[in-house]
Amino acid sequence: MTSWRILVVDDEPLVLHMLRDVLTRLPADVLEAQEGEEALRLAKAERPDLILLDVMMPRMDGYLVAAALKQDPTTATIPIIFISALGSSRDKVRGLDLGAEDYLVKPIDPEELKVRVRMILRRSRPPQRTEAMASGQLQAMNLVSLVQLLEGERRTARLLLTRGDEQGEVTFVDGKITRAVQGPRQGKAAVFQLLTWQAGTFQMASPEPSDETGGGVTLPNQVLLMEGVRRLDEIPALRVNLPGPGIALGFLESLRAAVEALAQPEAAALVALLDGVRDLEQVLAGSPFDEWTSLKILQYLLGVRALTSADVSPEQRGGARLNVDVPVEYQRVPGFLKRTSFNLSARGVFIQTAVPFEVGEQAILRFQVPGHEAPVKVTGQVVWRNADPGKRGGTGMGIQFLDLAPADREAIERHLAQAIAVQISGAGERA
Repeated sequence: MTSWRILVVDDEPLVLHMLRDVLTRLPADVLEAQEGEEALRLAKAERPDLILLDVMMPRMDGYLVAAALKQDPTTATIPIIFISALGSSRDKVRGLDLGAEDYLVKPIDPEELKVRVRMILRRSRPPQRTEAMASGQLQAMNLVSLVQLLEGERRTARLLLTRGDEQGEVTFVDGKITRAVQGPRQGKAAVFQLLTWQAGTFQMASPEPSDETGGGVTLPNQVLLMEGVRRLDEIPALRVNLPGPGIALGFLESLRAAVEALAQPEAAALVALLDGVRDLEQVLAGSPFDEWTSLKILQYLLGVRALTSADVSPEQRGGARLNVDVPVEYQRVPGFLKRTSFNLSARGVFIQTAVPFEVGEQAILRFQVPGHEAPVKVTGQVVWRNADPGKRGGTGMGIQFLDLAPADREAIERHLAQAIAVQISGAGERA
């Protein structure tokens, strides 16, 4: 079996014969087409390593053929060399603008043709070496190296990966990742997760027709690799402040049902894993997101006090608290003071102000919950204050509600649930 396959497209039988005679000495297998439609059919069915393309042909000229090849994802990556009697600068520029690797003018020197063809083939698809490494250890060759190898050889194959009882599969077509699955993850999330595997095994397998849907990947390989490596570098920092091994993670029960109902399915599935039984590693293993995205969401939930565990500090156990960009008015003597935003929870508010009230003082608050028609008017008591601007969070005070109406509490919890659902769903979609 020869290393390369080359499709030659020319309406002149003598030219086809000459080119075939030159190219078979590379060595290479030569496919032939005498018109544009036949060339497109052969290119899509056979996926050659290189196409030599005449310009002047009946019905469909070489420029139209090249444009069609580059628009079809199946053939877009196949390099093209134009071979034509048209030798003006304008003709050459037109051919190169269509994505051709080279433009040769007839009559063609056979030795020059072989040199140019070899250069392009070696750059776009080295002779295949993966048969010699059909399986191996990820410790010796990780996924980044495997993707670069398969892309360089423009291989069509399935890459099967195993780590303990975990499995993953990445499908390549002409060296491009087209599908990936790993446990509950699909598509680019599966690729990003598999890039975190530093140990395990891999095995090459032939592509097989499949009725399975989902897991499709559209991003270019190099974009996936660069983003995956960036995420891998950030994972250690994202684990900081999250509960350690063996500590079960939960979710604020007063908001669970609403968040799971309002969030996108994958985000809701992650919240469902926070059941007070699973620890961090178990949650990450079952998450439909890659580890980086899961950790980003968990850090957010920790920050808004929706994540619960025995390891969460006492001040974090007061229920979910979000910043709302609506005015709040508050007073301890006649005459309301006003801020343009504040932190809101179902138990109270935190207001940043240069002049916080004293702990134990009572205050009247008025504010509008987004989506709730009636304004909230409630009495509260200062339970925390900070008058030192140098401390984290700045000066302000925490006010606990004393007589919050049930309808107002329900409206606040509904708003908190909706805001959390939107945030964690967005994090998953942006990933």
